[in-house]
Amino acid sequence: RLSRRGRTIIFSIHQPRYSIFKLFDSLTLLASGKVLYHGPAKQALEYFSSIGYECEPFNNPADFFLDVINGDSTAVAASKEDHRPVDTGKVAEDNVNNSVVDVLHQKYLSSGLYQSTKEALRKVELGQGSKQRVFKQEHEITYANGFFTQLYWVSKRSLKNLIRNPQASVAQIAVTVILALVVGAIFFGVKLDRSGIQNRVGSLFFVTTNQCFSSVSAIELFIRDKKLFV
Repeated sequence: RLSRRGRTIIFSIHQPRYSIFKLFDSLTLLASGKVLYHGPAKQALEYFSSIGYECEPFNNPADFFLDVINGDSTAVAASKEDHRPVDTGKVAEDNVNNSVVDVLHQKYLSSGLYQSTKEALRKVELGQGSKQRVFKQEHEITYANGFFTQLYWVSKRSLKNLIRNPQASVAQIAVTVILALVVGAIFFGVKLDRSGIQNRVGSLFFVTTNQCFSSVSAIELFIRDKKLFV
């Protein structure tokens, strides 16, 4: 429903069922940090067939792709048996799997899909390069959104947290009111003389110190939200 409203949906998904897989427009297959396929999802089976990996009838394409990448499909089983040493172990299997990934990666780099993707990326880079020459800034922007956008959404999120946790807000207001009454009672009726000036300096120091220590409670937000961020 979201995609039909004009939004781009990106899934990082492992072994989806066919009813989910057939909804994909574009497919990217990754293994060991290498791209093994990137292009239209409907052409993926045709591409693997062109490089010698036939999908068995009634097999889920997503399962087939994972089997090929892991070296477990019938298409690579024969070569896996031929190159298996006498002392079979996990290291040998990892080497075979890595060799399959390398072969698939090299075949993708020599395919027309890669060339078309590379050409599209080159056009994008050229477009961005011309814009940067026209609108060159003093420093590189490392955030996707500007400062005021970040401030707006973080403030909105903090406000929602305050509304959803009214007990903390009520407690903070109560503590502030009580301290204000205490400070007001201590420094009530100070005179306009030398002792009065000293009393006013003491009250300002007390209020400033109290404000500094009360803001330390905001550190809890960093500790709690850091886990969510990570």
